[in-house]
Amino acid sequence: MEKPTLAKAFAQFLDSAPFARRTRESYTDDLAPLLTLYGRADVSVLTSEIVQEYLARQERLAPTTYNRRLAALRSFLKFLRAQGWQMADLLAGIERKPERTREPRALDAGRVEAVLRQITDPRDRARFWLIYDGGLRCQEALAIDIEDISWPDRSILIHGKGDRPREMFFSRTVGTLLDKYLLTRRSPRTGPLFVTQRKARLPRRADLTPDGYARLSYRQADTLWKQYTPDWDLHQLRHTAISVRAAHDYTEVDLKRFSGHTSLRSLERYIADNREAAKRKAREWERRHR
Repeated sequence: MEKPTLAKAFAQFLDSAPFARRTRESYTDDLAPLLTLYGRADVSVLTSEIVQEYLARQERLAPTTYNRRLAALRSFLKFLRAQGWQMADLLAGIERKPERTREPRALDAGRVEAVLRQITDPRDRARFWLIYDGGLRCQEALAIDIEDISWPDRSILIHGKGDRPREMFFSRTVGTLLDKYLLTRRSPRTGPLFVTQRKARLPRRADLTPDGYARLSYRQADTLWKQYTPDWDLHQLRHTAISVRAAHDYTEVDLKRFSGHTSLRSLERYIADNREAAKRKAREWERRHR
């Protein structure tokens, strides 16, 4: 069998099953470093040495990110073997890294807002403020199309986890930042909200603007966030937003609607150990029963 290029084989892999959009995006982001280096070579480029070198370059990543990329590579190699491309089990003996189970890593809201105010790039400032303002998952923010925004009532239709839609209401501050960012793009009315600053080489048509710019990927957004806060995880913006609201009179139902969680049990970690909320409730009880 004639072996296609690694990039073409990967495209076949994505088309081999009805993957959800987020799964496709995750696989694409996770294997992008490998395909950038070897995508134009044929499948036989994947030797034990190449795979070991690739994984060695991932060692600096957090265990969760390393394990996700390892799982993506494992799925891709399994697909190649199923298609009849003869290759050894290149991941034999390679184990996942242990992951520590951590509670939500909420940050001090004042510090977060100080960092966000210091960002001068219009696109980055609008994107990270939007994530923080709406308690969004990063991929939810990146999936927004301009058509999803209702400017009169400052709302956005969010395509949530599991493709569950919900509505987000953004602040005037975020509305101003979005306006300023879109002005740098000559105020488009359709297409992806957050895009790359360079024209894409091989973009997916659905994620392309009329002038040739592609939707920003999670990997690109995470790299940009690390430039501003090397020690902070991008997901901490969401954790902080939810925790702040749990401490300031949001009910469990309010938090569920705000965060997009499907069950109240998912919110217990924000509510049960929230010291500020407990303190505020105690003082309110004290004032009412003097």
